Amino acid sequence: MKLINNLYKITSIDTDKDVVDITLCRDNIIYKVHFPEQPITPGVCIIQIASELLGMLKGRDLSLSEIRNAKFLAVINPTVSDRITYSFQKTAIDNVDNTIKTNVVVSFDDTVFAKLSLLYTII
Repeated sequence: MKLINNLYKITSIDTDKDVVDITLCRDNIIYKVHFPEQPITPGVCIIQIASELLGMLKGRDLSLSEIRNAKFLAVINPTVSDRITYSFQKTAIDNVDNTIKTNVVVSFDDTVFAKLSLLYTII
């Protein structure tokens, strides 16, 4: 299931730096059921957004093969901070193995929400 234009909208893209700014959709059903009194963006959604954004940046269809590391450092509450930056670092495409590996920092201003190390298969 694609989350773009449902859970989040892209507000800006820097393809030279592999950085994407998004705005979370506060009224999404996920926030109504994932703790209505204190909405939290689920970790699986944070990773799915990264997957969608990386595929868009690289112009490829991707399948998540491995989560090598996932550190969730702060809660993403859309009522407190609905603007998020996904910064893709050390992205390497291996055309022989048909894979892409990347490190992702999910943040806004001085707050780092998550650090991810992900491996994808190009499909």
